[in-house]
Amino acid sequence: MSNRIKVMFLGDINSSHLKKWILALADTYEISVFSFNGLEASSRNELNNCKVTFYCPSNSGKTNKFTYFLHYSRLKSAVASFQPEILHAHYASSYGFFGALLKRKKFIVSAWGSDIFEFPKKSFLHRTMLKFVLTRASVLMSTSEIMAQEIKLYTTKPIVITPFGVPINLFRRNSTVNKKGEKFIVGTVKSLEYVYGIDLLIYAFKEFNSLYPNSECHIYGRGSKEVEYRELVKSMGLSNVILFKGYVSNDSVPSVLSTFDTFCALSRAESFGVAVLEASSCGLPVVVNNIGGLQEVVDSGQTGFVVNALDCKSVVEKLMFIAKNPEEGKKMGLKGREWVEKKYSWQKSVVIMTEQYDTILID
Repeated sequence: MSNRIKVMFLGDINSSHLKKWILALADTYEISVFSFNGLEASSRNELNNCKVTFYCPSNSGKTNKFTYFLHYSRLKSAVASFQPEILHAHYASSYGFFGALLKRKKFIVSAWGSDIFEFPKKSFLHRTMLKFVLTRASVLMSTSEIMAQEIKLYTTKPIVITPFGVPINLFRRNSTVNKKGEKFIVGTVKSLEYVYGIDLLIYAFKEFNSLYPNSECHIYGRGSKEVEYRELVKSMGLSNVILFKGYVSNDSVPSVLSTFDTFCALSRAESFGVAVLEASSCGLPVVVNNIGGLQEVVDSGQTGFVVNALDCKSVVEKLMFIAKNPEEGKKMGLKGREWVEKKYSWQKSVVIMTEQYDTILID
């Protein structure tokens, strides 16, 4: 019979972020997960060695948002069965709303991004729902300062910053990875969606490559815009220098990053910037757009550059600086590694979370 504290997560079981929390906390707490979505095979493999109780549909397909309410009775049954001491919703709108309806005393809500930046702006009803969730929460968490400021538009409660840190023992430059040739590699690892500004990177790289021909752009990821972006690159006649490398698993990302000379994140919106921190942890100078949480994770001029991605020239200028000044780029990468070790290590994030769990149990 386990005497560990019981914590139930409410969130998408197939989310890489949620799985990371499960893997970090499962040895300390007795974890269960309630998800609207079924457990995918890849997630089952990742969590295979964790002693976690799953309350998920048998199918692995995504649940339509309009059918969420059909799962409320399933959630109540799961809570009655598991009897968690802490209920932790990882998303303030959908999962947070159902958690709030349960009226649990020890109820934590972690905001993730669109649940704060987009959801309450849809209508008065959406805004009211978010305020209801925030009112019911015992503890509110945000991954970034900028999102915490947005949350404060809807509540006066204190907000705990829980950065989604980087496992620095895993994300370090892999010296055994050999770059092919001497080309300067501009790279990114992001979903191929409009919000992540892959098209902005393509346009910027076109200009950069015309000035610095000994370069390539490597794009890792998959998404709904992949065909469109490939066609864009083809129409520019750049298919030989802008290469789509496909999906890469998280444990392979450090090796991929080790083939880059710089990392670009020109997203149109980001609540945080964990991919940028992973790149910095691997010793890469970074170039990021001046929006949202991206601005927080870069010490501009020291670990990389914050630019206006809509101004293509500003992106090209910084890429040219890094390409023409490799020693300065290397120094930026080293400072980036130190930056992550000091402020954004995953170990620090886990300590913050466990301290909050301890605190809420005492109250």
